[in-house]
Amino acid sequence: MLTLTEDAATLVRSLTDRDGGTPSSGLRIAVDPDHHSLAMAIAPAPAPADEVVVSGGARLFLSQPAAARLDARTLHAEISSDRSLFFLDT
Repeated sequence: MLTLTEDAATLVRSLTDRDGGTPSSGLRIAVDPDHHSLAMAIAPAPAPADEVVVSGGARLFLSQPAAARLDARTLHAEISSDRSLFFLDT
């Protein structure tokens, strides 16, 4: 299962709150079918087959292909005054 660092949870909460989030909203990670890359978007709720990861008050929704790809990985974040970004452990 994907885990989140404290900074990653903070950034997810910030993004979902800024987007007018509700208690059921979160950040959804899916695999782009054309490019096979990971894609992120704010979602109002998980899709029926999504794996839901809750950590530090943040909610991530992982499509089945994304959950398989991210199993046993850690999502990190770098937060600064001029930019923020997510990255995975190597």
